[in-house]
Amino acid sequence: MPDGRGRRIVVGAAVEAAVWYGAALAFLAAYVGIFHAPAASVLPHLHLLTDGILALALARLALASLPLPRRGLRALSAVLLTAAFAALLLFYGLALLGLKSWGRITSWELVATYLPQAPSLLDAAGFSLAAVLAVLGVAAAALLWGTWVFLRRLDWVPPAAAAISRVPLAFAALGLLLIVTLDVGRVMAVPPVAEQEPISLAIYPAHAAMAMETNPIDRAAWARRDLLEDAAVASYRPNPNAVRRNVVLIVSDALRADHMGIYGYGRDTTPHLSRMNAAGEVRVAPAVHTACSESLCGLLSLASSRYVHQFSSRMFVLQKVLKLHGYRTVMILGGDHTHFYGLREQYGHVDVYYDGSQAGDRYMNDDRLVVDRVGELPTWNGEPVMMQLHLMSSHLLGKRHAGSMAYLPAANYFFPANRTENGKVAAAAINFYDDGVREADSVIAAILESLRKKGYLANAVVAITADHGEGLGEHGLWAHQNSVYEEALRVPFLLISYGYHPEGNLAAHPLPSQVDIAPTLLQELHIPQPASWAGRALQLARADDFAYFEQGPLAGLLDRRDPSHPWKYWEDRAHGTSFAFDLGRDAAESRNVIGEVAPALKRDWQLAMLPLRAQYVANPWK
Repeated sequence: MPDGRGRRIVVGAAVEAAVWYGAALAFLAAYVGIFHAPAASVLPHLHLLTDGILALALARLALASLPLPRRGLRALSAVLLTAAFAALLLFYGLALLGLKSWGRITSWELVATYLPQAPSLLDAAGFSLAAVLAVLGVAAAALLWGTWVFLRRLDWVPPAAAAISRVPLAFAALGLLLIVTLDVGRVMAVPPVAEQEPISLAIYPAHAAMAMETNPIDRAAWARRDLLEDAAVASYRPNPNAVRRNVVLIVSDALRADHMGIYGYGRDTTPHLSRMNAAGEVRVAPAVHTACSESLCGLLSLASSRYVHQFSSRMFVLQKVLKLHGYRTVMILGGDHTHFYGLREQYGHVDVYYDGSQAGDRYMNDDRLVVDRVGELPTWNGEPVMMQLHLMSSHLLGKRHAGSMAYLPAANYFFPANRTENGKVAAAAINFYDDGVREADSVIAAILESLRKKGYLANAVVAITADHGEGLGEHGLWAHQNSVYEEALRVPFLLISYGYHPEGNLAAHPLPSQVDIAPTLLQELHIPQPASWAGRALQLARADDFAYFEQGPLAGLLDRRDPSHPWKYWEDRAHGTSFAFDLGRDAAESRNVIGEVAPALKRDWQLAMLPLRAQYVANPWK
């Protein structure tokens, strides 16, 4: 082989490998260094990447055996290389987006579900589809041009192919390609999910149930708590004298209590609910403290009356308790709960299930879908029903219809440029959120009217709450799942009674927790709560000393021993720092006074935090 040809083969192959492995190592540095994946994930990922690089090289060598002009071969190779490298970069980008947004590698199922929704999602986020396509087009063209330049100067395939006659080259390339393909199949037959290899996690997300969005859960701890939960189910005895009135649970995503007119907000963001309250039809509980600031753990805490550190893989949830009392369950959920949250299995057998993943060509986060599905329900036949409805109107990606746009101009704060104006929180961003609250109020009114006409409210209790709150620039933070400040944790809890006179005052304890909601609903029905539940019915005016919350590395408690003077304590396990806020004097959490807390009080908190710390004996932030 002439020296020039050999040098081109070596240099070209080395440069190409450097580009592939450089991209991979940059991603792995972020994956392990920033998102705390185990170092054991590196070698399996490089193994799969190497298989892919070899397969691509062998495919190009097979193409070189065809009787094609050199320029045509170069064009095919350029397209093939560009597509493969773009796919790798796209995978890495989506993986990092998933890790940043919900603590998990973005799965293929999630991509397949949301891809048809891309125009609506971009519109809801404030992006122009045309602009995004233009940027992607320019990026693709630049990548293709760079690949073409590389192939023209350093393509190692033509000189390598010239050293072997065409027929042996074709057979050798195809044979080796088959071997590489079989190796990929062997690896993916037993995917390295235990090592958290990212490609296998994207293809087989169900194999790695260690993370619950951004709250990692130890698999062994889950198994231990499963046994306790099974014992609670086995020992549970339904009440034959329970009052089997219908239960309607309406959860509005990211709904803050302090931005609702019914809670005293300065704007009339809840005109329908406020009119019902003025007529004495609504019981308004104090704002509820959620167990976390993201949907998955918030919804599970609501259903299971358990804090995040108490979760197991098969909890005794509200739906299962009501099933034991003869209830049918109906779940109509805006947003995608099947692929994004993976909640369907936790609810147990559901008689009627619908979520936004079944929206077809309609936008999955438009709550008119929920209204329409409720309108399609049959007239009530007298059998007790538990109905859970999930609304997306108050979420930053929820649809706001023209009739709810009372506060203008409005701009979605999903886009950072819309969040501030002249160094302050932008009024348009607050308007956008408040319009979403009005949309939720309008949807709730439509749902209640539809259920009334169909007879479901003849004898029923309706609960309205949220899975978590929403940051609107306080502490420099926006949206949710990024903090444990009060704006991210305080949500509404309303009860509306139909066909009966309620007993008990929901405002007896001023600091309720999200885990108290399910017990409160059961109390309305004279149904005993499971022994494994952590919450207390608000009608009984009792509460444990502490309510817990956590979000990723942030975990803490609300000290409720003196309701007139509550304290809030939390720890940042990623950085080893602690925070204490005297909520009685500093409701805005503007000053961390951990250094001024009495040692005895601090010891009380640290002792009460032991269950949360035990959950993370091997936590990924250390």
